[in-house]
Amino acid sequence: MLACPGSGKTRVLAARAARLLSTNERGRLCAVTFTRDAADELKSRILAACGKSNAVRLAVGTFHSIALSQMRRNKNSGLGRLISDGERLSLIRRCWQQHAKRLPLESIVQAIDAAKSRLEWQPSEYPEIEAALQSYGEILQAEGSIDFADLMLQAVRDIQSKAMPPLSIRWLLVDEAQDMDAVQMEWVKAHADQGIEITLVGDDDQSLYSFRHAMGYEGLRHISEYLSSAVMSLPINYRCPENILRHANRLIAHNADRAPKNVEAFHKSPGVIDVIRLSDRWSEADLIASRIQAESEKAQWAILARTNNIIDKVEVAFADRNIPYRRMGGKSVWDKTVGSTLLGLLRSVGDGSWTGVANALYFAGMAPRLVNELSRIQGATCHERLDQIIAEYDHSTSPKSDETLLMSLHDGMHNWVDQDKRERQALVIHAVTAWLADRTTEENEALLRRLEGILCRLNGSLSARLMKAASRSKAVGKGAAIMTLHAAKGLEFSNVWILGAEEGNLPHSDSTPEEERRLFYVGMTRSKNRLIVSSAAKEGSASRYITESELKPCQN
Repeated sequence: MLACPGSGKTRVLAARAARLLSTNERGRLCAVTFTRDAADELKSRILAACGKSNAVRLAVGTFHSIALSQMRRNKNSGLGRLISDGERLSLIRRCWQQHAKRLPLESIVQAIDAAKSRLEWQPSEYPEIEAALQSYGEILQAEGSIDFADLMLQAVRDIQSKAMPPLSIRWLLVDEAQDMDAVQMEWVKAHADQGIEITLVGDDDQSLYSFRHAMGYEGLRHISEYLSSAVMSLPINYRCPENILRHANRLIAHNADRAPKNVEAFHKSPGVIDVIRLSDRWSEADLIASRIQAESEKAQWAILARTNNIIDKVEVAFADRNIPYRRMGGKSVWDKTVGSTLLGLLRSVGDGSWTGVANALYFAGMAPRLVNELSRIQGATCHERLDQIIAEYDHSTSPKSDETLLMSLHDGMHNWVDQDKRERQALVIHAVTAWLADRTTEENEALLRRLEGILCRLNGSLSARLMKAASRSKAVGKGAAIMTLHAAKGLEFSNVWILGAEEGNLPHSDSTPEEERRLFYVGMTRSKNRLIVSSAAKEGSASRYITESELKPCQN
């Protein structure tokens, strides 16, 4: 089933599963998708439609959870100990340090993920990466362990070698089929080969995960041909106003390799569309915050951007105006380097802990090796530890800049603590921010100054202000949703604002124009009423996708 955005595919999939279970007294059904939340939602809908008495004949889960359960039930399966994500990263780091330290660690992680997304081994063109891959596999085998990605690989190989039977089911339903990688597709095919009836639901125009090796349109076409399947379409969009969908259709039509479909809007009344050009990113974020602040509290908004770094500025603008918001699918600006360093140093002023001081020294440019050495010096509080460090500091072997940095922070801490005891929290916040701002980039300084203003406008003690700031983005169910375009997939909102629509950002230089076009299309089709697209002149020329979709300012 080719399901367009807003076509109710989850409802259709749940209805099909419920009908199969209700009209057939015998036979088990398995439905697979890609996230636990999606699996839980699908299962609840199926049982609501066909009755909880059918729960014993129903299995719903992610590809990996179903494969793990399948292998655990099979005594002949060579299932080793499943290592945790932390153990996996530690092992990868060891292999990286031994074989490929001149390359980024991320390149080894990506190479391992890529190797395990297909059945056939494809050697890397880089000898260092190939050595790290071989070492990683050999260590796992020697320890009798597997990682998360091995689950699907092992399941497919065991079924193909007849070491493990396929699932004992009559029907297999797959949601978001466009996001399958080659190994997941082989798992589906292995079950089809045993006569199990397969239903796939997907939309190639919403395939966003080629960086995770999703096969997209090519994958859907391949498995459809392999299964000799009948192709059905869900072409009615029940979400978007007619004019917003029309512009989205014009955009996605620029992609050549896609399944033919004629998507139509159920709602014929027009929505509101606007395209705005601002001078810079902060102006863009401030305009978004001021517009939403002027709206009714009941208005439902989603603020979408290509990257989390862009979203940071929107979060700051919202916090600056005390507008409720939810940061979804990414870290809050307070949890990232600049925000966490500021909060950490202020926390050290308040409670005497050392971690905030150490992170501030590293942020200000001190080598991590020296920061770690200083952290081994004992002291009951960070103030005593700084006193001890200054007394023991070896002036003959250390750079003058490090000595100056230590003395500056040492003197600053004593002054800041004194001001905090006098309940002059705003002065402490100003002073700590200034110390960090003088020792970082212009971009980080601008962010620090905005965070400084937020903290100064809060009330209470230093610790109370830090707690309020850090917890604000975690409010559940309140305020505007702030997230990346990737995180918005599968969601819908009354009003959608896409910011950062510039060349080099959307489309992003790290991806293909086709995939980025699908990402923009997904963002546009989240809207039930209003769509605003904005860009910043300082960041580059306006995105080609604005032109391709024929969006223009103030349309309705």
